[in-house]
Amino acid sequence: MKFTDSPVIELAVGGAALSFEQDNGSIHVGTSVWPCSLVLVKFVDRWLPRLPSSTADSVPKPYAHLLHFAGKRAIELGSGCGPAGLGLAALGLDVVLTDIAPVLPALRRNLKRNRPALPKTPKVAQLYWNNVAQIESLKPPFDLVVAADVVYMEDSAAHLVTAMDALIAPDGVVLLGYQLRSPEAHQVFWERCRQVFPVIEKVSHEDLHPDYAYEETDVYLLRKRK
Repeated sequence: MKFTDSPVIELAVGGAALSFEQDNGSIHVGTSVWPCSLVLVKFVDRWLPRLPSSTADSVPKPYAHLLHFAGKRAIELGSGCGPAGLGLAALGLDVVLTDIAPVLPALRRNLKRNRPALPKTPKVAQLYWNNVAQIESLKPPFDLVVAADVVYMEDSAAHLVTAMDALIAPDGVVLLGYQLRSPEAHQVFWERCRQVFPVIEKVSHEDLHPDYAYEETDVYLLRKRK
């Protein structure tokens, strides 16, 4: 992979300064940093419960229960080169990062690059969404399933939802960064989601981080129960 030919993306998360190498010339889209991953991380960074140190910190946070990470297990699907998963790990989430085999070198490269900024080194695992044995080896269920900008191929959209369904706990939440990439994949994905996740909440753009509230990018919360 030709990481030196593409710009390094820097991301301030909590008190950490992360940076991500990417290969925009690769045939695998996961080796690039996509906006959804940044939007998702900064949404969490904005509302993550923290110990009050000022009046502003003591203001009620509407997503505090969801983003209370203590004791929760999480997994990210389609981690790519790592911005969403490593950003959430920097914020204290115990998360397993997954992707297909050709993308894992880029993910591991950025994990090594950012390890000093992480409170704990996340596990990295290979995962193809239609591979039942790989899903079972990850020891579900998880309290949180994270995914950012992963709906772009019609053939894999149904497999993605099936994997989410298999990995999430009955009272868990899917934290999804979403941007329309393919009308066909969009239709398959959301039709299947409505069958599996009766509760679908779209986060208001007013609740996204003001510097990362891109018009074309959304954050969704998917649940099996209220």
